[in-house]
Amino acid sequence: MRRWIVLLLTIIIFLGSGCSNKIELNRLGIISAIAYDLDESNQWELTFQIIIPKLSQGKSGGGSQSPVTVFSSKGKTLLEAIQKSELEAPRHLFFSHTQVIIISKRVAKYGVDQILDANLRSYESRENTNVLISDGDAKRVLEVLTPLENIPGNTISNLLSGKGNRQSELAPSKLHEFIFAITTPSVSAALLEIKVMGEPEEQKSLDALQETRSPAVLKLDRFGVFKQDKFVGWLNRKESRGIPWITNRLKRTTIVFSCEGESRHGQQSSFLVEESHTKLIPNISDGNLFMSVEIEAEGNLIETTCNLDLKKSKTLRKLEKHIQKQIRNNVEDSFQAVKKMKADTLGFGEKFHKSYPQAWKKLSKNWDNEFAKIKLDVNVEVKIRQTGMIDDSFSKISGKQK
Repeated sequence: MRRWIVLLLTIIIFLGSGCSNKIELNRLGIISAIAYDLDESNQWELTFQIIIPKLSQGKSGGGSQSPVTVFSSKGKTLLEAIQKSELEAPRHLFFSHTQVIIISKRVAKYGVDQILDANLRSYESRENTNVLISDGDAKRVLEVLTPLENIPGNTISNLLSGKGNRQSELAPSKLHEFIFAITTPSVSAALLEIKVMGEPEEQKSLDALQETRSPAVLKLDRFGVFKQDKFVGWLNRKESRGIPWITNRLKRTTIVFSCEGESRHGQQSSFLVEESHTKLIPNISDGNLFMSVEIEAEGNLIETTCNLDLKKSKTLRKLEKHIQKQIRNNVEDSFQAVKKMKADTLGFGEKFHKSYPQAWKKLSKNWDNEFAKIKLDVNVEVKIRQTGMIDDSFSKISGKQK
């Protein structure tokens, strides 16, 4: 009996102490996105996008007030900036629902170790938060209202997720992945760029949501490459297309290829990749480093103007070779771009480490230069599953091609 009394008292004390620190839900300022900037004196400027619960449930543009509010605060440290924000925010800032972190290029050049340190220490930090980079002020991204999603932070998260049947040739970075890349000497991190296209000042007002065409939109673009915790350069869209292929993170994408041998110029076809798998096979021979990239992809032919008989299997094999060539070019373009930067964003170092642990002890001491010496061999196998409801292009059926 005494043991039950002691257990009951322990539970009461525990619950009592827990309730003393609780914060009511209606006193929380739920953050959907955070932007990190540095001002001219290198003071931290943190910008918070906070959800207004009642308004965020309604239709965008249907009310007289924005479903989110955005405000900034400055400090010599991140914690000081957060504490100063409490002088302006009427609610306690709640970070556990943060979906997006945006870092400005100025911050990225300065170094992101302080940001990552603060996130690792905080019990409210989420390891699956999306991390992006902005070429200009990161805070400007959070000020743009979006028409299809009430919460702009949700819009950015959905752009990255590739949910449902959305095509995505992007390789977004989660907070835990970014931390791993930054803290692993042989790995270079890469973050997607988020940018505002159009007139951002006009998209801050609810009036913009009443229009059929938004004056400004959020768009994903380049990749920002890091060495250790600092930004070193950009990869443009062409240079970054092969990264998801190499890293086996591609979900769905469209491959555009030309019809070789056709007399008519400008004929293009589209192949929708619905399934893909990549295997990296490292090899060391006579002191030279080799990496074999083995890619398998399957999908459907979505459109074509090629004057070909798609009922014949040899015709499909010919098209598959064109697709293979395009994928191979994408992979090689990306490899050459990161090779020039001597930045292993592809995870090659980890593969050599696993396959050649003894040789890695020497390679790891100067991996940036060793990575730039790797010779790449790309092998691609493509299978066209379906060609749709017609066997010939419409141009051929209509008699426009001869």
